[in-house]
Amino acid sequence: MKRATVFVGMMLVSSILYAEEGEGLRVPMPAKISKAWKSECGSCHMAYPPGLLPGRSWQAIMNGLSNHFGNNASLDKVTEAEIRQFLVYNSADHDVRPLPATAKPTPTPRITETAWFRRAHSEVPSSVFRRQGVGSAANCMACHHAADKGVFAEEDVSIPR
Repeated sequence: MKRATVFVGMMLVSSILYAEEGEGLRVPMPAKISKAWKSECGSCHMAYPPGLLPGRSWQAIMNGLSNHFGNNASLDKVTEAEIRQFLVYNSADHDVRPLPATAKPTPTPRITETAWFRRAHSEVPSSVFRRQGVGSAANCMACHHAADKGVFAEEDVSIPR
């Protein structure tokens, strides 16, 4: 019975994150959006949908705000706590039973370093990410114009020249 529950949970996450072949990633956005997340995170980059990373990764990101990918993104304690709770509660693994301590993967603080990102972009030459209209692999909105809504569908991709 326990194996069946874990399997069903894994299948649910897979069906949420990956649409049918060729459609790309679709990340459900939370019904209630944190205004602090939208304004604070969105002031420097796209406010990445919380479902793109597991809770452990969001925790690692929030723990390192004083050196957030080379920038000081420190927040007051109240705002930080609100954003942390929003990200972790709505993370990719929120509804999945936690893994045993020995099986927990190392948090991946960069979305571009996740296995699914690498798989989804395996055919994209690295030169595309360096184009002036793109800038880096972390600039999802350059090609996925509905990324801020959690839609990364292949049919909606428009790569800047």
